Amino acid sequence: MKYIPVAAHRGNIDGYPENTLPAFRSAYEIEADMIELDLHMTKDREIVVIHDDRLDRTTDSTGRIRDLTLAEIKKADAGIKKDPKFACVRIPTFREFLDLTKAMDNAGHTRMTFNFEFKDYFREGEDWAKESCDRTIALIEEYGLEDRCVVNSFDGKLLAYVQEKWNGRFKLHGFHPYSILGETYPLPMYCVCLFDEGKDSAGQSCQVGGAEIFDAVKADGCQTWLGAGVRLEEHVKMGCERGADLYTSNEPAKLMEMLKRLGYREGEWTL
Repeated sequence: MKYIPVAAHRGNIDGYPENTLPAFRSAYEIEADMIELDLHMTKDREIVVIHDDRLDRTTDSTGRIRDLTLAEIKKADAGIKKDPKFACVRIPTFREFLDLTKAMDNAGHTRMTFNFEFKDYFREGEDWAKESCDRTIALIEEYGLEDRCVVNSFDGKLLAYVQEKWNGRFKLHGFHPYSILGETYPLPMYCVCLFDEGKDSAGQSCQVGGAEIFDAVKADGCQTWLGAGVRLEEHVKMGCERGADLYTSNEPAKLMEMLKRLGYREGEWTL
Protein backbone atom coordinates (compact mmCIF):
# COMPACT_ATOMS: atom_id res chain seq x y z
CA MET A 1 0.00 0.00 0.00
CA LYS A 2 1.08 3.61 -0.47
CA TYR A 3 0.48 6.92 1.26
CA ILE A 4 -2.27 8.83 -0.54
CA PRO A 5 -2.35 12.55 0.29
CA VAL A 6 -5.46 14.67 0.75
CA ALA A 7 -5.88 18.25 -0.46
CA ALA A 8 -8.28 20.51 1.42
CA HIS A 9 -10.50 21.96 -1.33
CA ARG A 10 -10.67 25.75 -0.83
CA GLY A 11 -9.44 25.07 2.70
CA ASN A 12 -11.29 23.00 5.27
CA ILE A 13 -14.75 24.00 4.09
CA ASP A 14 -16.42 21.24 6.10
CA GLY A 15 -16.57 23.72 8.95
CA TYR A 16 -15.44 27.09 7.58
CA PRO A 17 -16.31 29.48 4.73
CA GLU A 18 -14.51 28.56 1.55
CA ASN A 19 -11.30 30.28 0.46
CA THR A 20 -10.94 32.22 3.71
CA LEU A 21 -8.10 32.42 6.19
CA PRO A 22 -10.02 30.47 8.89
CA ALA A 23 -10.58 27.62 6.41
CA PHE A 24 -6.90 27.60 5.45
CA ARG A 25 -5.73 27.72 9.05
CA SER A 26 -7.99 24.77 9.87
CA ALA A 27 -6.49 22.79 6.98
CA TYR A 28 -3.13 23.12 8.71
CA GLU A 29 -4.60 22.17 12.07
CA ILE A 30 -6.18 18.94 10.78
CA GLU A 31 -2.86 18.14 9.06
CA ALA A 32 -4.08 18.00 5.50
CA ASP A 33 -1.30 17.41 2.99
CA MET A 34 -2.24 20.18 0.58
CA ILE A 35 -4.43 23.27 0.28
CA GLU A 36 -6.25 24.02 -2.97
CA LEU A 37 -7.28 27.64 -3.61
CA ASP A 38 -8.48 29.89 -6.43
CA LEU A 39 -6.99 33.16 -7.66
CA HIS A 40 -8.35 36.20 -9.51
CA MET A 41 -6.98 39.68 -10.24
CA THR A 42 -8.87 42.79 -9.17
CA LYS A 43 -9.40 46.02 -11.12
CA ASP A 44 -6.39 47.55 -9.38
CA ARG A 45 -4.21 44.49 -10.08
CA GLU A 46 -4.26 42.81 -6.69
CA ILE A 47 -4.48 39.00 -6.54
CA VAL A 48 -7.32 37.76 -4.33
CA VAL A 49 -8.46 34.32 -3.22
CA ILE A 50 -11.97 33.51 -4.41
CA HIS A 51 -13.40 30.77 -6.61
CA ASP A 52 -16.04 32.54 -8.68
CA ASP A 53 -15.40 35.51 -10.94
CA ARG A 54 -18.16 37.31 -9.02
CA LEU A 55 -18.87 38.05 -5.36
CA ASP A 56 -22.50 36.96 -5.51
CA ARG A 57 -22.47 33.29 -4.45
CA THR A 58 -20.10 33.38 -1.51
CA THR A 59 -20.56 36.89 -0.09
CA ASP A 60 -23.27 39.40 0.82
CA SER A 61 -22.21 41.63 -2.08
CA THR A 62 -22.39 41.58 -5.85
CA GLY A 63 -20.05 42.39 -8.70
CA ARG A 64 -17.36 41.00 -10.95
CA ILE A 65 -13.90 40.66 -9.41
CA ARG A 66 -12.04 42.26 -12.31
CA ASP A 67 -14.40 45.27 -12.23
CA LEU A 68 -13.85 45.97 -8.51
CA THR A 69 -10.93 47.40 -6.57
CA LEU A 70 -9.45 45.57 -3.62
CA ALA A 71 -10.99 48.13 -1.27
CA GLU A 72 -14.43 47.42 -2.72
CA ILE A 73 -13.92 43.66 -2.47
CA LYS A 74 -12.77 43.96 1.14
CA LYS A 75 -16.19 45.39 2.05
CA ALA A 76 -17.83 42.06 1.14
CA ASP A 77 -18.62 39.61 3.95
CA ALA A 78 -17.25 36.23 2.88
CA GLY A 79 -18.34 34.34 6.00
CA ILE A 80 -21.94 35.16 6.82
CA LYS A 81 -23.48 32.90 4.17
CA LYS A 82 -21.69 29.92 5.74
CA ASP A 83 -22.84 30.76 9.26
CA PRO A 84 -23.61 33.99 11.15
CA LYS A 85 -20.73 33.17 13.51
CA PHE A 86 -18.37 33.86 10.59
CA ALA A 87 -19.75 37.35 9.95
CA CYS A 88 -17.11 39.87 8.91
CA VAL A 89 -14.67 37.28 7.55
CA ARG A 90 -13.18 38.90 4.45
CA ILE A 91 -11.87 37.71 1.11
CA PRO A 92 -8.11 37.37 1.56
CA THR A 93 -5.48 38.68 -0.76
CA PHE A 94 -3.01 36.11 -2.01
CA ARG A 95 -0.31 37.88 -0.02
CA GLU A 96 -2.39 37.51 3.16
CA PHE A 97 -2.69 33.80 2.43
CA LEU A 98 1.06 33.55 1.87
CA ASP A 99 1.73 35.37 5.11
CA LEU A 100 -0.45 32.80 6.87
CA THR A 101 1.55 29.93 5.34
CA LYS A 102 4.77 31.56 6.54
CA ALA A 103 3.36 31.97 10.05
CA MET A 104 2.17 28.35 10.16
CA ASP A 105 5.58 27.15 8.95
CA ASN A 106 7.26 29.19 11.68
CA ALA A 107 4.87 27.75 14.26
CA GLY A 108 6.11 24.25 13.46
CA HIS A 109 3.16 22.88 11.50
CA THR A 110 3.71 20.09 8.98
CA ARG A 111 5.15 21.40 5.71
CA MET A 112 2.11 22.18 3.57
CA THR A 113 1.92 21.91 -0.21
CA PHE A 114 -0.34 23.97 -2.45
CA ASN A 115 -2.58 23.67 -5.49
CA PHE A 116 -2.87 27.19 -6.91
CA GLU A 117 -5.73 27.43 -9.41
CA PHE A 118 -5.44 30.33 -11.84
CA LYS A 119 -8.97 31.51 -12.66
CA ASP A 120 -8.28 34.34 -15.15
CA TYR A 121 -8.48 32.65 -18.54
CA PHE A 122 -7.09 33.54 -21.96
CA ARG A 123 -10.56 33.36 -23.52
CA GLU A 124 -11.62 36.29 -21.30
CA GLY A 125 -8.65 38.43 -22.37
CA GLU A 126 -5.13 37.16 -23.06
CA ASP A 127 -3.32 40.22 -21.73
CA TRP A 128 -5.37 40.18 -18.52
CA ALA A 129 -4.76 36.45 -18.00
CA LYS A 130 -1.02 36.84 -18.54
CA GLU A 131 -0.74 39.76 -16.13
CA SER A 132 -2.75 37.92 -13.49
CA CYS A 133 -0.54 34.88 -13.94
CA ASP A 134 2.69 36.92 -13.85
CA ARG A 135 1.68 38.73 -10.66
CA THR A 136 0.65 35.47 -9.00
CA ILE A 137 3.86 33.66 -9.86
CA ALA A 138 5.93 36.65 -8.71
CA LEU A 139 4.33 36.23 -5.27
CA ILE A 140 4.89 32.46 -5.27
CA GLU A 141 8.56 33.09 -6.01
CA GLU A 142 8.82 35.88 -3.44
CA TYR A 143 7.68 33.45 -0.72
CA GLY A 144 9.83 30.61 -2.05
CA LEU A 145 7.00 28.15 -2.71
CA GLU A 146 7.92 27.05 -6.25
CA ASP A 147 8.80 23.52 -5.14
CA ARG A 148 5.78 23.20 -2.86
CA CYS A 149 3.04 23.89 -5.40
CA VAL A 150 1.31 22.88 -8.57
CA VAL A 151 -0.02 25.44 -11.06
CA ASN A 152 -3.59 24.55 -11.93
CA SER A 153 -5.95 25.86 -14.61
CA PHE A 154 -8.83 24.75 -16.79
CA ASP A 155 -7.18 26.83 -19.53
CA GLY A 156 -4.65 24.84 -21.52
CA LYS A 157 -3.26 28.00 -23.10
CA LEU A 158 -2.45 29.42 -19.68
CA LEU A 159 -0.68 26.22 -18.66
CA ALA A 160 1.31 26.30 -21.89
CA TYR A 161 2.20 29.95 -21.17
CA VAL A 162 3.55 29.01 -17.73
CA GLN A 163 5.48 26.08 -19.20
CA GLU A 164 7.15 28.25 -21.82
CA LYS A 165 7.79 31.46 -19.85
CA TRP A 166 9.22 29.72 -16.78
CA ASN A 167 11.09 27.01 -18.72
CA GLY A 168 9.26 24.08 -17.13
CA ARG A 169 10.11 25.11 -13.55
CA PHE A 170 6.54 24.67 -12.30
CA LYS A 171 4.57 21.47 -11.93
CA LEU A 172 1.46 21.74 -14.10
CA HIS A 173 -1.96 20.48 -13.02
CA GLY A 174 -4.44 19.69 -15.80
CA PHE A 175 -7.68 17.79 -16.31
CA HIS A 176 -9.00 14.72 -18.07
CA PRO A 177 -10.68 14.40 -20.51
CA TYR A 178 -7.98 16.65 -21.94
CA SER A 179 -10.62 18.39 -24.06
CA ILE A 180 -11.57 20.28 -20.86
CA LEU A 181 -8.37 22.28 -21.37
CA GLY A 182 -9.36 23.39 -24.87
CA GLU A 183 -7.32 22.93 -28.01
CA THR A 184 -4.00 23.54 -26.24
CA TYR A 185 -2.65 21.41 -23.46
CA PRO A 186 0.99 20.70 -22.57
CA LEU A 187 2.14 17.13 -21.99
CA PRO A 188 3.46 15.69 -19.87
CA MET A 189 1.76 17.52 -17.04
CA TYR A 190 2.73 16.67 -13.49
CA CYS A 191 -0.79 15.69 -12.47
CA VAL A 192 -4.26 15.42 -13.97
CA CYS A 193 -7.57 15.57 -12.12
CA LEU A 194 -9.87 12.93 -13.61
CA PHE A 195 -13.36 14.18 -14.37
CA ASP A 196 -14.35 11.01 -16.20
CA GLU A 197 -17.63 9.35 -15.21
CA GLY A 198 -17.55 5.68 -14.22
CA LYS A 199 -19.80 3.05 -12.67
CA ASP A 200 -19.66 1.57 -9.18
CA SER A 201 -20.46 -2.02 -8.20
CA ALA A 202 -24.19 -1.24 -8.28
CA GLY A 203 -23.94 0.23 -11.75
CA GLN A 204 -24.48 3.77 -10.48
CA SER A 205 -22.55 6.70 -11.92
CA CYS A 206 -19.57 7.92 -9.92
CA GLN A 207 -16.67 10.24 -10.56
CA VAL A 208 -14.11 7.45 -10.74
CA GLY A 209 -13.33 6.57 -14.32
CA GLY A 210 -12.42 3.14 -15.60
CA ALA A 211 -9.04 1.51 -14.98
CA GLU A 212 -8.11 2.12 -18.61
CA ILE A 213 -8.32 5.89 -18.06
CA PHE A 214 -5.96 5.72 -15.09
CA ASP A 215 -3.56 3.62 -17.15
CA ALA A 216 -3.69 5.98 -20.13
CA VAL A 217 -3.04 9.11 -18.07
CA LYS A 218 -0.17 7.44 -16.21
CA ALA A 219 1.27 6.38 -19.57
CA ASP A 220 1.32 10.10 -20.44
CA GLY A 221 3.59 10.64 -17.44
CA CYS A 222 0.95 12.25 -15.22
CA GLN A 223 -0.18 11.50 -11.69
CA THR A 224 -3.89 10.69 -11.41
CA TRP A 225 -5.77 12.85 -8.92
CA LEU A 226 -9.45 12.59 -8.00
CA GLY A 227 -11.70 15.52 -7.15
CA ALA A 228 -14.11 16.54 -4.43
CA GLY A 229 -17.01 14.66 -6.01
CA VAL A 230 -15.54 11.34 -4.81
CA ARG A 231 -16.93 10.99 -1.28
CA LEU A 232 -18.33 7.50 -0.68
CA GLU A 233 -15.92 4.96 0.79
CA GLU A 234 -16.69 2.46 -1.97
CA HIS A 235 -15.73 5.02 -4.59
CA VAL A 236 -12.63 6.12 -2.69
CA LYS A 237 -11.50 2.51 -2.42
CA MET A 238 -12.16 1.99 -6.13
CA GLY A 239 -10.00 5.00 -6.97
CA CYS A 240 -7.20 3.74 -4.72
CA GLU A 241 -7.22 0.34 -6.36
CA ARG A 242 -7.07 1.90 -9.82
CA GLY A 243 -4.06 4.02 -8.90
CA ALA A 244 -5.26 7.37 -7.55
CA ASP A 245 -2.29 9.43 -6.37
CA LEU A 246 -4.18 12.16 -4.45
CA TYR A 247 -7.71 13.14 -3.41
CA THR A 248 -9.07 16.66 -3.20
CA SER A 249 -11.91 16.90 -0.67
CA ASN A 250 -14.53 19.22 0.80
CA GLU A 251 -14.34 17.06 3.94
CA PRO A 252 -10.59 16.50 4.24
CA ALA A 253 -10.52 15.22 7.84
CA LYS A 254 -13.19 12.61 7.07
CA LEU A 255 -11.42 11.51 3.90
CA MET A 256 -8.09 11.18 5.70
CA GLU A 257 -9.76 8.90 8.25
CA MET A 258 -11.34 6.89 5.45
CA LEU A 259 -8.00 6.42 3.70
CA LYS A 260 -6.42 5.43 7.02
CA ARG A 261 -9.05 2.70 7.50
CA LEU A 262 -8.34 1.48 3.99
CA GLY A 263 -4.60 1.34 4.71
CA TYR A 264 -3.52 4.20 2.45
CA ARG A 265 -2.01 6.60 5.02
CA GLU A 266 1.12 4.65 5.90
CA GLY A 267 4.54 5.91 4.89
CA GLU A 268 5.60 9.26 3.50
CA TRP A 269 4.69 11.54 0.61
CA THR A 270 6.41 14.44 -1.06
CA LEU A 271 5.21 16.64 -3.91
